[in-house]
Amino acid sequence: MLMGTSTHVMWAVENGLLSEKYNANLGSTLFWDSLTFLDPLAALLLFIKPKTGVYLTLFIIVIDVIHNNLFYWNELYVNTPSLGDWLSQYWMILGQILFSLFVILTLKGNLREINYRLKH
Repeated sequence: MLMGTSTHVMWAVENGLLSEKYNANLGSTLFWDSLTFLDPLAALLLFIKPKTGVYLTLFIIVIDVIHNNLFYWNELYVNTPSLGDWLSQYWMILGQILFSLFVILTLKGNLREINYRLKH
């Protein structure tokens, strides 16, 4: 979550919030800018309210992966470049997909551990 935070904060510092440099509709721009605040909130909640943090992290990354795959659909899946070009251009989306798989696959175990620690 902190990596996402740094990416969104750097963008906001360099381009401002609601930047036209996104070259995206207002909904996508608002979504990406909201991550400047939601990502660090999720990271903080993982420490102070872990269950809420885990659920917020899950929500953020799943929505982010769905949004970004739909937003870049043509570039990712229709007019697909070579594998090497795809990886060099869209490595961040691949990272998001891998992180979402990690979050999903560890969700049950993390919640079990959180519940155990809350009881003891």
